[in-house]
Amino acid sequence: MRSHAGAWERYDFLLEGTGMKIMIFNQKGGVGKTTTALNLGAGLARWGSAPVTLVDLDPQTHLSAAMGFRAETLTWNVSDWLAGSLEPRDGHGVKRIADQLCLVPGDCNPKPGRKMERNLDDSAGHLVIDAPPTWNDEVAALMTVCDYVLTPMEPEFLSMQGISRLLQQMQTAGIPWSRLRLLLCRYDKRLAVHREVRELLTERFGDHLLSVVIRNNVRLAEAPGYGQSIFDYAPDSAGAEDYFALVTNTLLADNAWLGTGEY
Repeated sequence: MRSHAGAWERYDFLLEGTGMKIMIFNQKGGVGKTTTALNLGAGLARWGSAPVTLVDLDPQTHLSAAMGFRAETLTWNVSDWLAGSLEPRDGHGVKRIADQLCLVPGDCNPKPGRKMERNLDDSAGHLVIDAPPTWNDEVAALMTVCDYVLTPMEPEFLSMQGISRLLQQMQTAGIPWSRLRLLLCRYDKRLAVHREVRELLTERFGDHLLSVVIRNNVRLAEAPGYGQSIFDYAPDSAGAEDYFALVTNTLLADNAWLGTGEY
């Protein structure tokens, strides 16, 4: 498949020569948060030059399930990872999903005030954190040390109120607004309300809104049931094309990216 080269734009959604730390966050559930974490991470691992670690921070553990793991059966999970605990030698630590792609599985029952002693800067390559749909001290602390906050959202008027609330929370926590990126998911250009919301978001939030949109596509909903990213499950789908466009926007400063527009 060939991406539309003219649609590629250079964002500062990257740090040259270093691994990115990206938190996927929205206080509203069901907006494509886990789908975005999975496919952004899988795409960065496939076309980037650095390893990628997916981190399932959400107690719902949907990201772990999408990768074929039942979090409740695991003896080592994200709580141990955050605490800096050594991985067990029996293979029950970080899960290797593919070349360059690993998963820190989620914890269904995290303890209140769990330890957070891991230095995220010590992690090799990129980190993509699938956060819970709740603002709390843990999310704020991790967001503070992340390079970017990627917020998937549906093109609805009420979604704009949620973004305003997030900006207020970021300001209170001392997190620069420059880290925020908004990603429209389940977008249908045929719907007037979707087009209108997109225009309003552009007017209100400017460059914080990515020009890439994730169109409504049933294959994106099907892929996790097979434990696959959209690139493996349906590489010729609109969902694969859209997430490929998102991935390339994070890779433009990577010397390993050849810019062929193909996969």
